[in-house]
Amino acid sequence: GRCAQAKQWGWTQGRWPKKSAEFLLHMLKNAESNAELKGLDVDSLVIEHIQVNKAPKMRRRTYRAHGRINPYMSSPCHIEMILTEKEQM
Repeated sequence: GRCAQAKQWGWTQGRWPKKSAEFLLHMLKNAESNAELKGLDVDSLVIEHIQVNKAPKMRRRTYRAHGRINPYMSSPCHIEMILTEKEQM
């Protein structure tokens, strides 16, 4: 039942947040493109600050048995990422 990485270290959970990691990778690629456009050195960029905050929930509805309606909420977030060029030694 457990994945190999968790079994190796004796942990009970070993999965990674795949969807969240894909969003962050997409943001890093976007930041790289923006840096190229501004004429910065892409290889010397480092993440100076990253912050994820909750955003207001979006409400939809899902229809249940016997005529009931339940909320179908999404949990969005705001991602703030600041990259800077590190100094060359």
